[in-house]
Amino acid sequence: MPVLHSGFPAAERLYRLTDARGLPHPVLDESFETREQALDAALDWLRQQGLLDPHADPHEQERQLALQVGLEMSTPSGDWRTLRHAGFTGWRSLTA
Repeated sequence: MPVLHSGFPAAERLYRLTDARGLPHPVLDESFETREQALDAALDWLRQQGLLDPHADPHEQERQLALQVGLEMSTPSGDWRTLRHAGFTGWRSLTA
């Protein structure tokens, strides 16, 4: 399997979380194998920080997540493509 200059295989998609400036998240700066793993890590971190209402329904929790954390996906060229910017809540669900 070909390997990209970034060190991961071309066929493998990785996900990472970003901050409100679109930069890798200062705490959650790691690569995740699936979108769900990335979003679950972000939700767990937000709960630990007290930034997520534990009594909110899943839709509201996703809205709160979207206000705080963005999501990017790796491309075959080794770059990152933004799937959702932090602070943008008007887009379709990423957890559905």
